[in-house]
Amino acid sequence: MKYCGSCNPQIDLSAQAGRVRQFAASRGDIEIIPSDATDIDLLILLCGCPRACADKEEIKSKARHIILISGEAVNHEKCPEKDLPHAVNASIEKTLHDLRDWDH
Repeated sequence: MKYCGSCNPQIDLSAQAGRVRQFAASRGDIEIIPSDATDIDLLILLCGCPRACADKEEIKSKARHIILISGEAVNHEKCPEKDLPHAVNASIEKTLHDLRDWDH
């Protein structure tokens, strides 16, 4: 996970990150690694507002897949904050499915 500068947060980034961590732990097959690691399959960009200042090519180039949380949106699809965890989890599930298909 990579955080923005959190200069104009419209959502609680810490809560969203905590929910991602809980989801990862519940699955048991997701390892959360530092965003400066190499060979990253999935990077979640946590941006507090639609400006999405962490959505930069030099950051995105570190991973094969990106999920962008930008205020009340997931991958540019509007989503109320209360529904973000479900939308993010669904996006993670889809990405993991795509990764498995890619590896086979």
